[in-house]
Amino acid sequence: MLIGREREFERLRAALAGAAGGRGGVLLLSGEAGVGKTRLAEEALGGGGPRFLRGAATPAGSPYGPVVGAFREYLRAVPGGLNDCGPLRSHLAVLLPELGEARASADRATLVEAIRCGLARLVADRPAAVLLDDLQWSDEATI
Repeated sequence: MLIGREREFERLRAALAGAAGGRGGVLLLSGEAGVGKTRLAEEALGGGGPRFLRGAATPAGSPYGPVVGAFREYLRAVPGGLNDCGPLRSHLAVLLPELGEARASADRATLVEAIRCGLARLVADRPAAVLLDDLQWSDEATI
């Protein structure tokens, strides 16, 4: 347990319980570098229950890098888990070449819809918590 972060920990656990009960949401953890935001999130989200996935931006990262990281973590746990995206799968393959042949061109709206489909597949069999970390380094597309 983290010392001095009990209140924040409990808020995160309550939000996770709400998500497991069907109330999705978005939480933003903010603070100075090195204060333990990632550790707090990992402690709160990693305690069993909903699937916990993580993706992180890097200073020299690629577009949609944190989302791609979370999807890849999901695919390691559930091989073929994104297969049911139908025609959007080839658009999602623009970001995830391991899904097979990618569309030669994908407009932004269709790519966003493909990501939405991927997120829906990710929670199809059980609730999930997705930690997108270090978003200060994200590119404009990801934001």
